[in-house]
Amino acid sequence: MSLLPAPLGPVRPDFLTRVTPAARLVAGMTWLVASVVTLDPVVPVRLTIAALVALVLWSGLPLRRIPSRLAPLGFAILSLTALSILLSGANADRSLAALVQLGPVRVTGPAVSAGLAIGLRVVVIGLTTVLVFGPSDPTRMADSLVQQLRIPDRFAYGTLGAMRVAPFLADEWTLIAAARRLRGIGSGGIGGRIRDIGDRLLVMLVGAIRRAERLALAMDARGFDSGIRRSHFRELRATWRDWLTIATALAIAVAALILPR
Repeated sequence: MSLLPAPLGPVRPDFLTRVTPAARLVAGMTWLVASVVTLDPVVPVRLTIAALVALVLWSGLPLRRIPSRLAPLGFAILSLTALSILLSGANADRSLAALVQLGPVRVTGPAVSAGLAIGLRVVVIGLTTVLVFGPSDPTRMADSLVQQLRIPDRFAYGTLGAMRVAPFLADEWTLIAAARRLRGIGSGGIGGRIRDIGDRLLVMLVGAIRRAERLALAMDARGFDSGIRRSHFRELRATWRDWLTIATALAIAVAALILPR
């Protein structure tokens, strides 16, 4: 009889969690480069499909959490697509037939194609970011950047410290607002609220500078900028999974570019 608890459900494949973060980063960069070297909207569509397949089949990430991670990109996708359509339609040749025209606003077929191409590129960026950073924790990412890509320790672990602190900014924003209300600081009206936001941002900026100074002193005390080669608690080495991931991503990027419509 096993003492381990029974699994709550089927275990999803987690191939990408066993790939080093540096290999995932290189693979993701190939898709990002492929999505920006051409204006053809078909290329980001193909890369989006490939990214979705990778998320579902090999990422090991809970599918219910993926929409929440991509939700902040929704507004960016919609706004950039609409703005690109409007600007392309305004600068389009007047001889082209307008699909929709409301006064000076003209929406043409090429404008829609250009707007969708930009929006789909943002989708590719979002999905690729989840594939690169989602399957592992930030500490392993920093270790991989230092050991495999030879990124300076001070930069990699300084970025790691910033990522660790970032989730506390929302709580700090709420605490500053509560402290100002207790002291009776702030005024009503739209103008007062705008000034209040500026004052709170200034307080957060001062706090961020002080926190950065403490982090820099702590890293200097631990010899991150000494120039001496450091040892590593977790040794990361490239395996066949890394090379397979990079080769597969490169093949998909090339296929997305050269395959006919």
